[in-house]
Amino acid sequence: MTLQPARVTWWLGRGPGPGTFLDLFVDPFNAKQDAVRLDLRVLEVAPQEQIVRALEAGNGPDIVMVPRAGDFLSLARRGYLLDLAAYADRYGWRARLLAPASALASADERMFGIPRSSETMFLLSNSRAFRALGMRPPRSLPELEAAAGLALADGLLPFGAGSADYPQTCEFLWTLVVNHHAGPAAVRRALRGDVSWTSTVFVDAVDYLRSWFDRGWFGDRYFEETISQGLARVVEGAAVMAPAMTGMLPEDCSQVYATPFPSLRQGVAEATFVFGTASLLGINAASAQTDGAARVLDALFAPEVRRRFTARVPGDWNLPLATADAEGLRAMSPAAFAEPAIGLTEAVHEGRYGFATWSFFPPEAEAWVIEQFRPLVEGRITAREHLTGLQSVFARERQRSLVARVPD
Repeated sequence: MTLQPARVTWWLGRGPGPGTFLDLFVDPFNAKQDAVRLDLRVLEVAPQEQIVRALEAGNGPDIVMVPRAGDFLSLARRGYLLDLAAYADRYGWRARLLAPASALASADERMFGIPRSSETMFLLSNSRAFRALGMRPPRSLPELEAAAGLALADGLLPFGAGSADYPQTCEFLWTLVVNHHAGPAAVRRALRGDVSWTSTVFVDAVDYLRSWFDRGWFGDRYFEETISQGLARVVEGAAVMAPAMTGMLPEDCSQVYATPFPSLRQGVAEATFVFGTASLLGINAASAQTDGAARVLDALFAPEVRRRFTARVPGDWNLPLATADAEGLRAMSPAAFAEPAIGLTEAVHEGRYGFATWSFFPPEAEAWVIEQFRPLVEGRITAREHLTGLQSVFARERQRSLVARVPD
């Protein structure tokens, strides 16, 4: 008698590229073994809402993917996600993941999932433009300010960026400046509730962020141009650099290179990297195929899987593994992705990392940063007013245990 494979279901939204995921993971996984059959269902509309409704009805997919840690932890505390401690021990997941990655999906001393990728921010620079300026890409605040000043004097933009197609990406800039100006230690204390977001160190950081817009570093079309248009300015040399994210790279990386974003205040470690993730993966507590689902999740850890994704879609589905696989990243992906990805892994091991709002903030606090960003940088509200509102929202969500855990 031939045993039938365990059938594991995974519902995927349109955002993460279901066709690519099918080609690079689902089909190879199913072809490699016959114990588990992974079935992918693509949700065309409101994927998270559909998944949550299904979980509340007592069914849904075996593997659950949720974009934000606060939403993920809310589902865990409501009993919809399986405690993965036994599987984490079986497969050694905790040791194989970076510490903040394990912390993101953990609550009440239990582990409910794994992040599906690691994301960070860095400085993307146009090599020709910097040669023309007679400078190297900036490694310090004085060098950053000098480069911006020279660019403006030559009729160039210091920063190429846009947010018209994804307005929520403005939080990338907020995350970058707050971590590189106030510093990761201050952000960690605020996430733990030990200090207020209204502290002077955060007011100064947000004021510095607004100064970029006041001085015209982005030009006057940041809110009207798309991400691709902003990055294209850097590729073409109309802008000399950009605050960039590993999950969003220009199509042509031949004329650009990546360096750590400079520290923006004395006392903040050089080569600081923000740590974030795109989504969190867990197992439905009502699943009848938990062993099979755990086997699927463990397959994502395989180096050859990460390399396949790195070659096709750098920045996507690169699990935050404790080992950087520097050789593989450099061989399979452009340097504009490989170097920040390797730098992030090294920074986490050395304690030089900060915390992304899109991963560590609870849902309403993250929404506050996004919704108040434009009024802030256009001067319609002050930094202190912005942060006073944030503190109120954050404190309320912290009382509801929706803030992701941060490691020591």
